[in-house]
Amino acid sequence: MNKIRWGILGPGSIANNFADGLSGSYSGELKAIASFNNNRRKTFGDKYQIEESLRFSNYDDLLNSESVDAVYISTPHTLHAELSIKAAGKGKHILCEKPAAVNFKEGQKVIKAVTDAGVFYKEGFMYRCHPQIPALLELIKNKTIGDLIKITSSFGFDMTKVIPDHRLFNKNLAGGAILDVGLYPVSFSRMIAGANLGKKFINPMSLEANAKIGDTGVDEISSAFMEFENGLKAEAHTAIMKNMNNNAIIEGSGGKIIVNNPWMPGKDGGPYHSTISIIKNGNEEIKNFKGPEHLFFFEAELSSQSIIKEKQQVPHPGMTWEDTLSNLKVLDLWRKKINYNLEQDL
Repeated sequence: MNKIRWGILGPGSIANNFADGLSGSYSGELKAIASFNNNRRKTFGDKYQIEESLRFSNYDDLLNSESVDAVYISTPHTLHAELSIKAAGKGKHILCEKPAAVNFKEGQKVIKAVTDAGVFYKEGFMYRCHPQIPALLELIKNKTIGDLIKITSSFGFDMTKVIPDHRLFNKNLAGGAILDVGLYPVSFSRMIAGANLGKKFINPMSLEANAKIGDTGVDEISSAFMEFENGLKAEAHTAIMKNMNNNAIIEGSGGKIIVNNPWMPGKDGGPYHSTISIIKNGNEEIKNFKGPEHLFFFEAELSSQSIIKEKQQVPHPGMTWEDTLSNLKVLDLWRKKINYNLEQDL
């Protein structure tokens, strides 16, 4: 197998990022797209020079295509689990945008389906594939700032006005901040708390939360306050109606680490330049991470390489299946604490 042939289900805005990242990949190439929207199918297809015969007007035709080895799923959240299960049934390898599913119950069904089918599966937290994350984990494991005391991270933006039909404000599409961007700080906190104990990740022992629920019934602004083993505390802040710092601060007994751009360490996709600041004894050391690659290159290449090597999962710190399911458990609890329930939760 020379290059993994990818198809995109739902070529929206984030799919452009994946396609751009994939264009620089050594191991994968974009071959097909599927969209119900004629204009989007034409615009996206023309932009990425996709053959007319591989521009599908429905998802099933792409999943049945022998010209596709793997699919990237970037539809609204509520279709992620259904399409992942369907793709697995067709023997397609899968990279699914986060969240893997809208809750833990759905996530379990996805992992069972990919396990049974023997295909590759990864939840699309692209930040976990970026070079700054292994470097950060080494700092934590080496006790660079001593024993950890607190993790504070945020991911929030301001839509400025409520658009009821938009997926972010539509409860039927599992809209809201937590399932769109709040899952980043949660996954980060669990990873750092785990590294502090020499593990890949751990879940909090307790979680409390608050939120502003908007008129359409979704969480527009929310915060989770977690406590892990050894008294380590973590705050996760998220919003779709408020701009936030969108950084991560890790405080320890001997200093603090600031990850200035944990989630999108590449302006406009790439090239990237991100920094990690280590502050100890009044001195600041800045670690720079620079490269020509697109933000999504790392995830596209890692996924394609894993498939070529006949691996079903990516290695940590990429999102493993166990990590995905554990993350969903925490997201379920966060939503429960603010009384944001979906019909899929029943």
